[in-house]
Amino acid sequence: MKKYLYLIFILTGFFIFSIGSLYAEENNTDKNRFQLFNAEYKSTFVQKSKTTGFDEKKLFKIDTKTGETWMLIDVMVEGRDRKYWKKIEAEK
Repeated sequence: MKKYLYLIFILTGFFIFSIGSLYAEENNTDKNRFQLFNAEYKSTFVQKSKTTGFDEKKLFKIDTKTGETWMLIDVMVEGRDRKYWKKIEAEK
């Protein structure tokens, strides 16, 4: 009798552990949340006398849950190359 109770206890524990693992995998919202992509877009450089248009290629990151988008910016600061993600804000 004790052997059967022990076996039922082990099987019940295994079942609960399996269901919990499956539930945790389904609710993992961070998996594949961010997508990276390269894009080419038209950009303009405005000066006092004229406006210059050119094509630019950048790396973008999009949050698939919220729709927020960032662009990878590359600038020179004090002679060093710095890269950072700049959030793209919607025009108001």
